[in-house]
Amino acid sequence: MIKQDFHIANLIAQYISGEITEEQTAELTSWRKESSAHEILFQKICDEENLKQHIRQSTSFNPTSGWAEVEKRIRKDKNKSRYIKILSYAAVIMLPIIFVGISMKFKSPFPHEQILVAQSILPGESKAILTLDNGKTINLDKKASDLLEQIDGTNIQVDSTMLNYQLAQKSTKEKEPIYNKVETPRGGEYALLLSDGTKVHLNAMSSLRFPVTFAKGTREVELEGEAFFEVSKTGEPFIVNMNGMQVEVLGTTFNISAYPNEEYQTTLVTGSVKVNTETGESCILKPSQQASVTLGNNSIQVRTVDAEFYTSWVKGKIHFKDQRLEDIMKTLSRWYDMEVIYANEKIKDIRFGCNVDRYTEITPFVRLLERTEKVHVKVNGKTITFYN
Repeated sequence: MIKQDFHIANLIAQYISGEITEEQTAELTSWRKESSAHEILFQKICDEENLKQHIRQSTSFNPTSGWAEVEKRIRKDKNKSRYIKILSYAAVIMLPIIFVGISMKFKSPFPHEQILVAQSILPGESKAILTLDNGKTINLDKKASDLLEQIDGTNIQVDSTMLNYQLAQKSTKEKEPIYNKVETPRGGEYALLLSDGTKVHLNAMSSLRFPVTFAKGTREVELEGEAFFEVSKTGEPFIVNMNGMQVEVLGTTFNISAYPNEEYQTTLVTGSVKVNTETGESCILKPSQQASVTLGNNSIQVRTVDAEFYTSWVKGKIHFKDQRLEDIMKTLSRWYDMEVIYANEKIKDIRFGCNVDRYTEITPFVRLLERTEKVHVKVNGKTITFYN
């Protein structure tokens, strides 16, 4: 196993140095095609930034120890300068090749010690589950039908990105409203157009319970998680209920983040909203103001913010400004459906500011964190580990 690792390291070194033969290229290509792990490792080693880092680290590495196979080839060839060039690259490639080879054969009992990148961590996509009033569930994915007919005959337009309830007609025989619920999983998002014309964008790990048609004089929905609302002006109040908090509006755009065990935040973009807590406290927000409520405390904290900063996820961006790493990764883990491990508690409190493209894989963001030199990152499958 180790001998094979040395051989592959030598082939990659020859490839980087530009001294590889056609026969060796074919052998290296065959190795790369054996598994996705081989190809990922090859691309990582050949990455310019990664190569520079290993070259810096190689100053303490003694290439003469453990390089019998390479030295034999040097002695056999008259043009030694050519192999010295190869050796200089192989010296910085050998260690990751061997380490990954061993980690593929023996699983480490410590997840944060695995450096093999088994797959890219991809962003989320439009997907959700619709639960009808009768308990029936429907997956709202790319295979969703163009038209959903409920048992009561109500027609709802549906595709892979949005539900449209505007065609729903309230029956004159109805005594009680019919409720539906849309839930997004980790790595999911979805949009709804309610019967009154209000548009709701649901973020990952969120749910909205709502009536198929609103009763006259009131419009109420129930939210858990995060959603961006574009409320239609009908002259009737629109109320968003959460566990321990209520937001009331007439017609406006705003964002609510109300995940369990996290601070609730209502951020107003346009119009006006009234925030109420279950203890009776309330406040009225103006555009670019944010109300924060910590459950159990229920006091409302109001501050002026850049509203676009908190609603950027709707437009495909996620902004962070001087935030704790743990809070940043909590947001990203919901969208990228990944697990995060910290080598120690202090790492969680390191603060960063950055912009993330919501619809690209996580790799660019991970590289950005590495370049700050505040933390080191290891990716194994869909688990990211941070360590000093």
